[in-house]
Amino acid sequence: MAPRRPGIQFRIGRVLLEHAKHDGSPSDETEARRAFEAELALDPTNANAAYELAEIHRGAGELEPARQLFEQAVAHHPAFEHAQIGLARTLIALDRPADALPHLKAALDLNPDSSVAYYHVARANRALGDTKAQQLALAQFNRTRTLAAERAAAVSQVKQDVTPQVLDAETPR
Repeated sequence: MAPRRPGIQFRIGRVLLEHAKHDGSPSDETEARRAFEAELALDPTNANAAYELAEIHRGAGELEPARQLFEQAVAHHPAFEHAQIGLARTLIALDRPADALPHLKAALDLNPDSSVAYYHVARANRALGDTKAQQLALAQFNRTRTLAAERAAAVSQVKQDVTPQVLDAETPR
């Protein structure tokens, strides 16, 4: 009803991306790309649309457009952890690992338990030839992965041992 309303094209793009993941249709990804581009034409500050479009470019090996879009997302939303990591991954792929490290540090400042960020810190340090920093990052990666697995197991155990809370059929008066 309101295709030019900010946020609508982004939501359409997300639906198309999800559909493409489950059905593998390249036409859905192409349409998602168009929807994210349309969203950015309406609202260039939409960091989510820039991020999703950047991920599509990165996945297709189109690193320079991906870098530009990740930078756009980070510029408009610096506390966007996944955009910081996406930008860093792209910079590493562009053989710019030193430029990637500040973005990974920003992501870790936002989420100190990000195993993905630690993994890419290790990759960047490996590319820079800093074996000691690489080993430290890999140790943190392993620690955060173990911690995440323990948390998931604990949540799974709780789910099996108790009856979950649900809404009552009648609301209290």
